[in-house]
Amino acid sequence: MFKKMAQLQYFCGLDLGTHTMKASIVCAKDEDNLDLLGVYETRAAGFKEASISDITDLAECIQRTVQGVMQKTGIKIHAVQLGISGSFLTTRRTSALIPLIDSGTKVISKFDLRKVEAQAKLLGINLDEEIIHDFPQWYKIDDINTSINPAGLIGRKIETSLLLLTANSLRVRNLTKAVHQAGFEVSSVAFSGFAASDVAIDKDDKTLGCALVDIGANITSVIFFKNGIVGDVQFIPWGGNYVTQSIAERLSLTIDMAEEIKKTHAVASQNQPKEISGEILVKRDKGYIPISRESVCEAVNWEIENFLTHLETIIKGSHLYHQLNKGIVMVGGGSLLPGAIERIEERINTPVRMGAATPGLNNSAVYAASIGLGRMHYLKKKEEKIGIKTPLNLKDKIVNSVKELCQEYF
Repeated sequence: MFKKMAQLQYFCGLDLGTHTMKASIVCAKDEDNLDLLGVYETRAAGFKEASISDITDLAECIQRTVQGVMQKTGIKIHAVQLGISGSFLTTRRTSALIPLIDSGTKVISKFDLRKVEAQAKLLGINLDEEIIHDFPQWYKIDDINTSINPAGLIGRKIETSLLLLTANSLRVRNLTKAVHQAGFEVSSVAFSGFAASDVAIDKDDKTLGCALVDIGANITSVIFFKNGIVGDVQFIPWGGNYVTQSIAERLSLTIDMAEEIKKTHAVASQNQPKEISGEILVKRDKGYIPISRESVCEAVNWEIENFLTHLETIIKGSHLYHQLNKGIVMVGGGSLLPGAIERIEERINTPVRMGAATPGLNNSAVYAASIGLGRMHYLKKKEEKIGIKTPLNLKDKIVNSVKELCQEYF
């Protein structure tokens, strides 16, 4: 029994949003069995327009969030996998070409792939940036053969194209510092939308082609998958807060009131606003006043149309649009707005569905990123442990290294 308990491992994902923060803890029983133990959400503090306004407030908020999920699960966590939204990221494509050998041909090794990728990264990053993710798009051998994995092929030169997700180094350091100030270590930093894809879509979706749309509070991320790789990443400066703001401004309500009405009464209806009848009672200083549901619908639809215009431009403008055989998959709090999926499906003329549900959890779409970050934390630790080899595996590693060295020079 004690041996079984010792084998259990716990990993925490922290989705660092500028409006809300979410944390999850997953349990790794073995390589293929990860269970979600609990999630926790708090209102974000210390941010102003995607910039840190008060690192002390941010650290305290992080501490409340992680301690909240620890108290809920009874599990103590020392490190987190930190997830950041598209507000902090920039996408960029880069490429590089290197010769493999001075004369003749050689077998392409993993060393060659790492070498050409390193050159592409060097050419594609600015001095004040760091790479959060790099997604290889293709490799081209001798300007003829294009491959996703060219290891083992023969050629004279190799070219690669990478899709980079970069972030300002100082911003990342300050975010990491806030986590440290909260009393936790950072395993690594990742893109929350990409982490969400680990739990929202499966391998077939990524292979056959799909677009993951993650609607956050202030920004929406659109990630295109094809042939098992990330083919494109786009960001839309729109999120659920825009709907809240529209309700507040058009109906002269406070943000908190508008948020409550959005959660309980807002509908992204495909029908005309006049077909939605009835009133909502809103508490004021001098009592309750009625607000028509039609006016709420009009405020919501104005912003939904704005979002649909942006989303349609990005989806149909992508080179992968006609390869989305598995359609569009939705995650994020904004995807829960009633009628939103139907509106998107009608506008873009592509099948749309919610991301895969997590057993035992309501509103899985809201916590997809934090759960994915927890799984990512586990996979990172697993990769690190693979480097600790037994004597036999160490021998195999040396043999493989010698083979690569021979391919490099002979």
